[in-house]
Amino acid sequence: DRDGRPEGRRSHTRNSIIQMYLLAIDTATNSGGVALARNEEVIGVVMLKTPLRYSDNLIPMIDFLLHHSGVALSDLGALAVANGPGSFTGLRIGLATVKALGQALKIPAVPISTLEALAWRFSSDGQPVAVMIDARRQQVFAAAYGFAAGRPLVEAGPVVARPEKWLTSLPARPYRFAGDGSSLYRNAIQGVRPEARVLEADNQILDPLCRLGFRLFGEGKAVSVDRLEANYVRPSDAELGLAAS
Repeated sequence: DRDGRPEGRRSHTRNSIIQMYLLAIDTATNSGGVALARNEEVIGVVMLKTPLRYSDNLIPMIDFLLHHSGVALSDLGALAVANGPGSFTGLRIGLATVKALGQALKIPAVPISTLEALAWRFSSDGQPVAVMIDARRQQVFAAAYGFAAGRPLVEAGPVVARPEKWLTSLPARPYRFAGDGSSLYRNAIQGVRPEARVLEADNQILDPLCRLGFRLFGEGKAVSVDRLEANYVRPSDAELGLAAS
């Protein structure tokens, strides 16, 4: 557009109502996959709970979703992608795919924090939420959010830390806890905060990626895909090895 921001492609229906299709991709979590939205309406989701196979299945999942939704690649106006934290390998696969699609189709992408998308999933009642995703090594990726106008506002984090250490650092707020890390470390949560409500929730963020992605796209927050970067939060094993050598 005129001020240099990437502009997504918009599709016109027969009755001239302008519609925009957005494809969302999450390969950062263990509940990832792809989703398709028409404006703010999610019209299709394909989820995969075997994250180590994203490299084999991501493109076929996109093809399947678009084919059965009657949407062509050329109809897409923007992409949304979970840019971390999460699986190092998964993040690289997802971002590489989004960059390839964006460059080929000449459309922008909206990078969205995995933790923010998970928090937004629980925004309907406006109560604060703390999200915890299992990061292995007895650690969690975590952040705490309040909400204003339905939008997550960071109050603590994002960090990677041992659950007990992070829990004791949180502000004295009536947080609800969500994510697979919250289920895994339920005893730690209730040991530090006996009154806390632990939500039974996985890490599924495809619906929030679509809805939040469309909203951010409308606010001009999309970027050219060559500007996409992963937010790993912690260094990779290779980087840790170099630092120790």
